[in-house]
Amino acid sequence: MISRAGVAGALLAAVLITAACASGTPTRTTQPQGGLGGTTGATGVGLKATWVLANPSGLLGLDEKGQVIGAIVNLPPQSAPATPALAPSGNAIVFALTPQTDPKTGFGSDLYEVNLDGSNLHPLLQHEADNVFYSTPRLDPTGNVLYFQRTAGIIEGGQYVRNDYSIERMDLRTGERKKLLVDGGDFGIPPAADRLIYVHLTEGQPDTLWTSNVDGSDARPFFGKDKWFYLQAPRFAPSGCRLVFSAAGHSATRMIGGKAGYAHLGIPSDLDLVQCDNSGLRTIATTVDDVDPAWSPDSTQIAYVATGGLFVVTVGDGSTRTVTQGKDFFFGGLVWLK
Repeated sequence: MISRAGVAGALLAAVLITAACASGTPTRTTQPQGGLGGTTGATGVGLKATWVLANPSGLLGLDEKGQVIGAIVNLPPQSAPATPALAPSGNAIVFALTPQTDPKTGFGSDLYEVNLDGSNLHPLLQHEADNVFYSTPRLDPTGNVLYFQRTAGIIEGGQYVRNDYSIERMDLRTGERKKLLVDGGDFGIPPAADRLIYVHLTEGQPDTLWTSNVDGSDARPFFGKDKWFYLQAPRFAPSGCRLVFSAAGHSATRMIGGKAGYAHLGIPSDLDLVQCDNSGLRTIATTVDDVDPAWSPDSTQIAYVATGGLFVVTVGDGSTRTVTQGKDFFFGGLVWLK
């Protein structure tokens, strides 16, 4: 099961290794100086795929039955992709990648883009120092501005002290960067690209969702009294303005017997759905594990991987079907292509 003690979703493997610094230096392997050296996977896998799955097995293309038809691109050994998203062009994937240790910049994770046909794998942003991890790459509708989450492990006197978290953006045309938010984890941007909704972190632990303008101004809680034991992966529907997120341990202040009470609504992980104006909050499915949900292109279904399976939830009635099961489906990030 994916641990709820680390940073939400995207940098699971990287953050677990970073956290290990608290008790000692993790074992690392070193990549040759000069970059990744990835190669194109089986011809046109991404063009044939229904889903793209990013997990420690690679950046995989899945058919409509959830069967692996090949790698989109052959990534170097001992590297792990995560948090994939479709580029606005519709013909490329952006994703985070944790490679082997770089001789100059140390251990961390980078942001990459690759065409669906497996060509033109190239970095968008590479970590600049040891224990710096980038995740959740999201492009604005023009494809010129990259939003991302940054986690930096702070080491003092050879000992791990804490992680610093921020949400930032970079103009890909000029390289100009700006820190938008602090204490921000995983996030989503709606189709209108007019706001951010993100996991707010208190002492490194998620508490609830916050929202801000797309430039990071006017940051505030998205919900009123609602809190969660854990939550991750806020994902906007491709059309309309609805948000799904993975959460567990929802609690909210409400009137009970004429008095204000604290209602605990359960511990198992769920998929929760809410409108952009924070109305209509409801649970549409129980997932058992924490997941990274992916909307269908028509915004009527949501897919996720967990507990060794690929599942699809119908948003309208909450019905869930098992697409397939296997060793590749215990956790990972999905993109639903068609």
